Amino acid sequence: MDTEVMKIISYAGNARALAMRSIRLSRKQNVIDAAMMLKEAEKDLKKAHKSHMKVLECFSKEEEKFELDLLMVHGEDYLMSALTTIDLAKELLALHQELQEIKQNIIHLKGDIKI
Repeated sequence: MDTEVMKIISYAGNARALAMRSIRLSRKQNVIDAAMMLKEAEKDLKKAHKSHMKVLECFSKEEEKFELDLLMVHGEDYLMSALTTIDLAKELLALHQELQEIKQNIIHLKGDIKI
């Protein structure tokens, strides 16, 4: 059981870190790399979810005793943090793409206006 919890922590932590890198890349107008980074984050999140499901299956079996410990709480916290960060990264990536388009339109309009 502890092995699966450690996998949750590892994969979710990496997913969150990748999502944060994605946000930073999108802010620097590197939306292609940001989108690729976000896809990698989602892959790690799926791996964390897979381990989470194994833990939940173990918990649901009546013949096995399951004690909630600090390590499991930590794993749950990492998983929820990764989910939230990835959701925010998706929204910020879309926002940064829109902002980049607006900036390009303004530059184009300035070129068309002759004073």
